[in-house]
Amino acid sequence: MAEQVPAVGNILSLIERRDWDRLQAALAPDIRWTTAVEEDLRGPEAVIERLRRDPVPGPPAFHELRDGLLVRWIDKVG
Repeated sequence: MAEQVPAVGNILSLIERRDWDRLQAALAPDIRWTTAVEEDLRGPEAVIERLRRDPVPGPPAFHELRDGLLVRWIDKVG
């Protein structure tokens, strides 16, 4: 398995620890998150609300950072 980039590892670690305050600080205000079932979430509040209920995701199929903040996450489908 390919090694994760530090930003992805950090995001996944925050989700695993359920550290919602630090996760929110790591997400851009205009974050776009696509779940594994291809549901599009927009904004930190929507993303965190979903992550509170769902299992911890695996590494994404795609992610994008801007100024050190996560702006795009696309879960692997399946």
